[in-house]
Amino acid sequence: MLAELSNTIATLIGIFVALLGAFIFAFWIAMGIWTFNDIRSRTRDWLAIALASLLVLVFPLVGLVLYMMVRPRETLADVFDRALEEESLLRELESTLSCYHCGLPVQDTWNFCSNCHSQLRYACSNCGKAMRHEWDICVNCGANQIEQESTTTGGRANSRHRAVASSASAAFEIADSDAAFRPPQETSQRS
Repeated sequence: MLAELSNTIATLIGIFVALLGAFIFAFWIAMGIWTFNDIRSRTRDWLAIALASLLVLVFPLVGLVLYMMVRPRETLADVFDRALEEESLLRELESTLSCYHCGLPVQDTWNFCSNCHSQLRYACSNCGKAMRHEWDICVNCGANQIEQESTTTGGRANSRHRAVASSASAAFEIADSDAAFRPPQETSQRS
């Protein structure tokens, strides 16, 4: 009876050790598979994938801890999502109108910037429709604004010179007329 009991205990211990060994083996293989899948989701470098998998398979628990310490933080999906988000933000910023002078966002219907008071839209010299400052041609009539701007700028410069000259001559005329109406002693005291 004692021999039978010891045989039963030995059989139970053998079954327990076999189950424990099978569990440890399955755990070891699962760690290797998990490491392989995890590192593949974080990099495309096959050398890094092979080394990480071998590290975990050769040194089971220590290798897993070391792998967890040195693995890349972000997965490739995270990097891709972040790149898509950055690209969508850049497209949104590009589609948002901004003042050509100060760079602050403006609305399409504004004629002047609320911050720097720069003129955002002006009338086409050919058709008179409103157009943005950045446009080279009028979108309504197709008139080239660079050519018209250069001829208009020359005309504006000439009209500015005429205006400055006329205002200077007007100032001299006012000064001369003031001197003519002053009493003589006042002019001699000032001299």
